[in-house]
Amino acid sequence: MLVVDAFTKYCILTPIQRQDFSELQRVCKNVISLFGTPRLIVCDRGRMLECAAFKSWMQVLGVELHYITPEMHQANGQVERYVRTVLNMLRIEVTYKKRQWADELWQLQLILNLTMQKTTQSSALNLLVGHESATPAIRALVRDVAQAPSAVNRESRREMARQRTAEQLSNNQRTMDARVNRERRPPRMFQEGDHVFVIKFAQSTGKLDHGMRGPYRVLRVLPNDRYELKLLAGSYGKSTYAAAQYMVPWRGEWTPESCSAFFEGNDDNDPDQSQPGLYLESDQSEQAAVDDPELDPSVRLDATEPGSSTQHEEPRPGPSRGLDMPILD
Repeated sequence: MLVVDAFTKYCILTPIQRQDFSELQRVCKNVISLFGTPRLIVCDRGRMLECAAFKSWMQVLGVELHYITPEMHQANGQVERYVRTVLNMLRIEVTYKKRQWADELWQLQLILNLTMQKTTQSSALNLLVGHESATPAIRALVRDVAQAPSAVNRESRREMARQRTAEQLSNNQRTMDARVNRERRPPRMFQEGDHVFVIKFAQSTGKLDHGMRGPYRVLRVLPNDRYELKLLAGSYGKSTYAAAQYMVPWRGEWTPESCSAFFEGNDDNDPDQSQPGLYLESDQSEQAAVDDPELDPSVRLDATEPGSSTQHEEPRPGPSRGLDMPILD
């Protein structure tokens, strides 16, 4: 399990045996005992994070929980960026060095906390304790602080580094917002009761899988273009959440009733019945028109002169079409 401090970027990597509330509580107790009770926890919608026991425990501690929307990994970008780095490092340890990944987490944690961050221009350990050192030095610093007053220079340097980091984080936030929102368009709005499909690329089973799941019914409209949804069939009462940019309106599916209604509506507009002036330009239709002039309005009889015969009007120039408009005299 990965825990990251939003300001200093200090991370804690802890292996867990199973994803349940007991393991989650053990990790959270360790973090809270070291750094105190947090004000806000941003997390994904894992099963152990959404259980009622964890929510009630956080409510007792006075911690606010913020769950990100599925498929919106950028909402928890600090953790997701660490996850990618940790996975790459674990692949090297397991594949090439033939070691157990759980035994190497403490080394990876030390390396990440001693590495200078691009956004803060400082290491997470320096922002936390004001000193560039390894884990044994942290325990020495904590013991010195508990026994004697801390050095003024170290505290002043730490405070200056934190102020500089806060300004850099603000500038980086404005820059990222401007870049991300440059080509963003307002998403489609939905109302309660609408039926939609949700694009879930994480659940795709192959290259030919379109990734669309559903249909869902919109239960509640949330702020920031988020919606609470419920599957129309097989949901067992469980609701999910989605962002508007991953939602597509569902127009319904083809059923025998809708198909019969569609074809019955087309029968009313049959050109052979409702529009007798339309004809097909084929050999059979032309022969029928010659045999029976009344079938083709384009055939005229010149009755002014005796002995007149049937005369065909010259065809109009233009591309041949399957259906043509009648020629009016």
